[in-house]
Amino acid sequence: MRKPWERPGIDKLVESIRRGSSTVFVAPTGYGKSKSVPRLLEESRSAGIAARVIHVLPLRALVEQQFMFLRSLLGSRVGFLAGLRLGHGDYSGFMLRKAVVSTLDSFSLNLARLPVAELSGVLRDVFEGHYELPRAAIFSSLTVLDEAHLYAEPWAEEPPLSRLFTELVLSVFSRAGLPVVVETATMPRGLVERIAKKTRGDIIAVCRDCCHDTRCTAIHDKEYEEEQSLAWRTSLVDKTSALHRAKELAETGRKVLVSVNTVGSAIEAYNYLAEHLGREDIVLVHGRLSAADREEAVKNIPGARIVVATQVIEAGVDVDAEALVTEAATPSSLAQRAGRLCRGKETLERCREEPPEVIIYEPEKPHPYGDAVPATLIQLEKLKQVGDGVEWRLLDDRVEDTGRLRSFRVLVESVEDKAWEKQVLGREQVAYLNLLYLSLTSISRASPRPAKLLLSHYCSLVRDSSLVTLAIPRDKDGYDYLDTSLGLLAKKADKILDCRGDRCRVLLIGYGDEVKEVEDTAPREKLLRALQSCSSYMSLYPGLVAEAARRHGLRGYQLLPVTRPGAYLRGIGLVA
Repeated sequence: MRKPWERPGIDKLVESIRRGSSTVFVAPTGYGKSKSVPRLLEESRSAGIAARVIHVLPLRALVEQQFMFLRSLLGSRVGFLAGLRLGHGDYSGFMLRKAVVSTLDSFSLNLARLPVAELSGVLRDVFEGHYELPRAAIFSSLTVLDEAHLYAEPWAEEPPLSRLFTELVLSVFSRAGLPVVVETATMPRGLVERIAKKTRGDIIAVCRDCCHDTRCTAIHDKEYEEEQSLAWRTSLVDKTSALHRAKELAETGRKVLVSVNTVGSAIEAYNYLAEHLGREDIVLVHGRLSAADREEAVKNIPGARIVVATQVIEAGVDVDAEALVTEAATPSSLAQRAGRLCRGKETLERCREEPPEVIIYEPEKPHPYGDAVPATLIQLEKLKQVGDGVEWRLLDDRVEDTGRLRSFRVLVESVEDKAWEKQVLGREQVAYLNLLYLSLTSISRASPRPAKLLLSHYCSLVRDSSLVTLAIPRDKDGYDYLDTSLGLLAKKADKILDCRGDRCRVLLIGYGDEVKEVEDTAPREKLLRALQSCSSYMSLYPGLVAEAARRHGLRGYQLLPVTRPGAYLRGIGLVA
């Protein structure tokens, strides 16, 4: 049986790596980009290019998935660096394993002299930490930036921190001669070319004829193209018709993915479909589910008739459906959602017999994509008027018996390239880049202080907010956990947290002889003040952890606010 990295596109990528070149690798969803890491590790080490591979992903869920895949092949040689509740022995805080899977957040902190393994002490000015150890690991590695389209956010008025960070790091790595692979399926062409220029590297695209840059090499994987050529059917309808069609398709035995743009829309669609079909065969997945509920939902996806999900389905959740009903979003998001269709061998065969459907409807509000939503709908209407459909997977146009299918790339270029080009740097972004550059490159004045200043303002080097872990009481003993944004808590702390009088319930996680969870309370005024902004969180939260740890004679690790009764509904999520 052919291994997932035995494809012509991966062969060409390996060629580029063995020459020591950085590469932007553009390949369809499901091509095997992430699965190629074991081969990239072997080839880069044998060629003397790198001592290890550091695989950087934007989401914790993706890190967990990729870590489990790599561990099944590489055993103890692989470690992870992310806020995951996996085996402590697999944690690689200084990134010294032969393969390390990391979130962009953790990677950015280690690179900017804020070692994740010692972050608490560094932020409290106890010491500066052994920051050159993870930096040495990074500088002797092949860095793979995967799912890079998630850093782009072309709908934002200003470039997101994740993209500013990524572009600056690529420039720094290029000048230092460090090899990088940037992997994407749906990034706008202009941004792909910009990144290739910054890395002084190659562009490799898996297609027949989709290259428009002299640095780009097209690799025609004929076998993959024939295997994935489907007669996609795309339609634009209203919301009521779309949800009715989802019900109809499920009743005929087809597996349906319903993908929407907000948690509120997901719960609304789930309730509508559950009312008509019952809850037994419908799974709800979104970013405000607890760890246990998310695990249960993911476990139930294979047997469900309908999966209702937010953008979390675009990456990090494995779905194999035959039809997509979706709110309009950016073309890249729509392509990622359509990428969850016809993935497995049996499903692919059924999709050849009965073509996959992509049913798109206009959301009541364009959030979070803004003007990109109506722009996408206009471009889809234009294709419809000339009788063209959409090829949602391959990077080339195709002709079917039913007419021409234009690659989704046409939509991406017409909507997202234009939106991305309009983004301009404000004074705050320029200041961010200056401080970050100092954090990454200064040698004579090496210090974590510039990065600490950025962290105190943003709570992250790659996002404009922080994730706060909440403790959710279970029906019986113990707690479940949910990571939510500091911004949400700043607005709704009084509706979410279990506060009575001048105290709020918290759960201390600390170390004695072993990891312990201890129920406690924290001063209400101080806790709510800590959750009001990034600067207050960074200044007050470590003290709250330390106070609770002293009371219980532990080495404090985390202090989790506890949710109030009714704020979280089992299987539905955070509803307060």
